[in-house]
Amino acid sequence: MSGAEAGPSSAAHEMRITTHGKITNWVRFALEHFQKYEDRPLVLHTLPASKGKMAEKADGSEGAAGAAENETAGATAAGPTAKGKKKEGLHSSMGTIPRLVSVVEIIKREYVKGVDGRLAEEGRVSGLHQYNEIGDLVGEGYVEGSGDGEQGRIESLAEALQGKNHVQQKKIAYMRVTLSRRALPELSKTGVTYQRPSVRRLSKSARSRLKKKLRKEAVVN
Repeated sequence: MSGAEAGPSSAAHEMRITTHGKITNWVRFALEHFQKYEDRPLVLHTLPASKGKMAEKADGSEGAAGAAENETAGATAAGPTAKGKKKEGLHSSMGTIPRLVSVVEIIKREYVKGVDGRLAEEGRVSGLHQYNEIGDLVGEGYVEGSGDGEQGRIESLAEALQGKNHVQQKKIAYMRVTLSRRALPELSKTGVTYQRPSVRRLSKSARSRLKKKLRKEAVVN
């Protein structure tokens, strides 16, 4: 999988995690991305396809996962069932959060295993910086809130004014995770949590094997 080289190298590349996309494709692309772009962050998110920033959508970076994403783009909200009843299911932006977390953890683990061989001389391998953000689709205008359009809002307001019912505020969460080889202080804002890179200490034998591998690659190149 190859990504397009559009825009500055420091601009983040965004990748949407879906229900049916292949985890192996996302992980493979992420590892290739960090090998190719040292200063370019990778953003993984669960935002809807319609309004989520599908950065560099045409680059084919997700391969088969991109096709699966298109198939699920229209399935973010539950539609009528065969019996004509409306099924209230978990919104895909919320339902794919556990999958996003799994993908991020795999990427970080595989990155530490195979990247940053230059740090072998110091006997340690440093991982990726991680910035986590959880937001609300309704609050940010990605989807309509409770009720059916304008009529639903009028009815909810009338109920609140009458004091008969507690108006339920519908919230739909999404998650966005930014991974970067370098620290991004500008992302350290309210609502964004930061996880330091993991550091894996290498044994003497592992350091020796890695050094031999690096020397071999240097000779080949």
